[in-house]
Amino acid sequence: MARASEKVTNETDLLKKVTERKRLKSTGIGGGLEFPHAQTSGVRDVIAFLGISEPGIEFHAIDGKPVHLIFLIATNERTDSKYLGLLSRIARLFIDEPFKQRIMKSTSPEEIVNLIIEKEKE
Repeated sequence: MARASEKVTNETDLLKKVTERKRLKSTGIGGGLEFPHAQTSGVRDVIAFLGISEPGIEFHAIDGKPVHLIFLIATNERTDSKYLGLLSRIARLFIDEPFKQRIMKSTSPEEIVNLIIEKEKE
């Protein structure tokens, strides 16, 4: 799905950097969340993609449980503060279990965006 964004200039490099990062340490933080992420010259600015798996996927998360929400986050190597800020904001939002469940039950990308916008206002 990364090809759908004009901000991805080199999908191969993006995948390589995410894979290298995952080899260092699992990006499955537990609670059904996975945050594959990387800094790469293969993207312009900051990108974030969300994948949802109702049955879950084994990603070697730190709690040993399947992952249901997968956020791919990447940024250009020159945007460290945006990158770290985005990781932090998303992690804080998804600590809330009822919120995660509402995201899982969403039926459209627009609904997910609206839920996130509302949650950030709290």
